[in-house]
Amino acid sequence: MMPRSVDRFVDSLGGLLLPPRCVLCGGPGQRPCLDLCGDCEASLPDSPAWHLPARPEAKVPDLPRIDRCYARYTYGFPVDHLVHSLKYRGQLATGRVLGALLADGVKALGLHLDVDWLLPVPLHPGRHAERGFNQAAEIARWTGRALRRPVMLAGLSRTRDTRPQVGLGPAERHANIQGAFRATARVRGCRIVVVDDVITTGSTVAAAAATVREAGAATVDVWCIARADAIERVHWQPRMEMDKA
Repeated sequence: MMPRSVDRFVDSLGGLLLPPRCVLCGGPGQRPCLDLCGDCEASLPDSPAWHLPARPEAKVPDLPRIDRCYARYTYGFPVDHLVHSLKYRGQLATGRVLGALLADGVKALGLHLDVDWLLPVPLHPGRHAERGFNQAAEIARWTGRALRRPVMLAGLSRTRDTRPQVGLGPAERHANIQGAFRATARVRGCRIVVVDDVITTGSTVAAAAATVREAGAATVDVWCIARADAIERVHWQPRMEMDKA
């Protein structure tokens, strides 16, 4: 990983050679290299900072304990447009924007200070080959770069090609994703963050978190760009206070 000063120099140089352009309105972006203007950033719908991984009424069984769960925004316009631009239209520049926004929110709360590795929720190899990229990995890559935290791309893999979660109910989502992941022994004893784009019922990140925990991770947090359903605010506590509770 490059020193922070080198990162800043590369970003500044890149911003001079190719000035940032807002991925939403097409206007000038923010220096040195954020492809999002200040007005469009201000229009993004903030989410309550901390929440449970699934709504109580979803009744997802066997939900593992996730130590901390953070969503930067509520899943609504124009966040949904940004996510779709990356996920379905392959606009990888949007991945950098989303990663930078997620990193800003995480940094403001100091959530990265007791984290060892970021693990993106993986795609099945067949789907990855078809799409050509993993949207969660793109977000995690830029988030990790901004926070100076490493990303373990091979730490979590998807062992079977599940049905798309879109359109499934909570119980169907839970059943669809169970047993779909495998974690490597490298996560043992580590403080892990599972990164995804959007949380709806929490089934996918719950299954990924359970796999990482079973592999011996010391703690498992979840970070995502957006939460699809509004839920009651859960006040954040530093991990030290949580351990005492």
